[in-house]
Amino acid sequence: MNANLNTPTADSGEGQFMAAILEWQHNLRKELEADNLVAERPTARSDNNCMAKLVVAQALGLHTEPSTMNNEQAEVSCDTRGLEVEEPLSHSTEAHTRGIVQDEVPHAEHELSEPGLPESESRIDKVDSDPVQLPEQAREYGLLTRADVQAEPSAIPLIHGLIGKGQLVMIAGPSGSGKSVFQLHLGAALLNAKQVFGYAIPKRARFLYVNLEGDLKPRLEAIEQHHAGWSFPPPEAMFLTRPWRLNDEDSVESLAHHVNHAGGVDVIFIDTLNRSIPGSDENLSTDMGVVIKHSNRLIELTGAAVVLTHHTGKAKERGPRGHSSLYAALDTCIMVDQAESGLRTIELVKTRQGAGGDMRYFSIENIALGEDDYGLPMVGPALTEVEGSPEVEKAANATALTPQQKEALLALSLHMQNGLNGERQEEISRDEALEVVKLAFSAVSTKHRSTRAREAIDALIEGGKLQQKESGMLTIGS
Repeated sequence: MNANLNTPTADSGEGQFMAAILEWQHNLRKELEADNLVAERPTARSDNNCMAKLVVAQALGLHTEPSTMNNEQAEVSCDTRGLEVEEPLSHSTEAHTRGIVQDEVPHAEHELSEPGLPESESRIDKVDSDPVQLPEQAREYGLLTRADVQAEPSAIPLIHGLIGKGQLVMIAGPSGSGKSVFQLHLGAALLNAKQVFGYAIPKRARFLYVNLEGDLKPRLEAIEQHHAGWSFPPPEAMFLTRPWRLNDEDSVESLAHHVNHAGGVDVIFIDTLNRSIPGSDENLSTDMGVVIKHSNRLIELTGAAVVLTHHTGKAKERGPRGHSSLYAALDTCIMVDQAESGLRTIELVKTRQGAGGDMRYFSIENIALGEDDYGLPMVGPALTEVEGSPEVEKAANATALTPQQKEALLALSLHMQNGLNGERQEEISRDEALEVVKLAFSAVSTKHRSTRAREAIDALIEGGKLQQKESGMLTIGS
């Protein structure tokens, strides 16, 4: 199909230019009708774009006289709104036509180029397919790229959110708070439960319990009896009850050797830190530096988490006793405490896996274990997890009473029980309560007696031991 397209030059007038376009359209229409061509009509956008380009090019004074081949291609790609073409515009023809005015006519941003991947995605693909490698000597030294760090294996959670494999963990609390019972409960749960205190246990884990304080036998029996189906099967559970030293390098390496020879473990519990470092001073940075070094060495040799049981100082709110370098080296620290109500608490005070402050609750009861070799009754402590609630939280946060507060509460209880005429009083006025407590504080100097009595009553009200009604009357709290 050959249409004679005589495109006007830049020197022609506007009238001649329009006449030429009309003549070209007329000739093209006649030729299409003669050939009886039926083809799919291109989109209006293609028609308008092609004609618009010719018009703009002419108006800008560009030389638009195409070759014979281009004339034939133009016949296919351009038409009026009422015409149809034989076949779609080829890629090469479209590129040629677009190139005529590409540098002269502004386009919308999305029309500037063919759609494709963003440049940033191309760069990412290139990096992923051909990652940059550091020099061999740098890699041997241990230097890593971002991709190297990403490829390193994640820490294996043993108790998710509490203990991970290869971590240094501490369980700290005052004497008698239940640290050892809590620690043994964690070990038993690793073998027998899918969660403990609401923390998930992804898979069964092996442990070694280094028991350097207290009688281990009744504690194990109490757990097995209190929790139906729980047990400590070998070699998943192993125990060491003879003296062992964490502050001695040979002892550390020897323990690691025998543990690995026995099949390895995931956690090593050391109860207690103080008993495992004879001769060391907990307050010296040098001695605690040895503890940190040997703990990390034990982790390195076994791949296990190391959990140290430790005591708090006189001021338990200040955390584990001893030099602060040890606390700084911990991945996780769990505080165990006992409230005035007898309820035990555990608090996640330090973790490298997120925010601390998580609180859980438990109680300890003595389980009857029969008789010993002398016919005497045996008991062992076992832990029961307690679900949190407002009442539980209140009981856990109750502060211990001072000796004077206990004396004041006892005096008020006896006074209200006997009453004025031997009948029990359900409530008492604040003034009457003050006189009762002052009488009980006979050992306090007269000068300070009223002040101390008033302070004791206020503390009992604040702690919930006394309830004050809207009328001002006081009752013994529940």
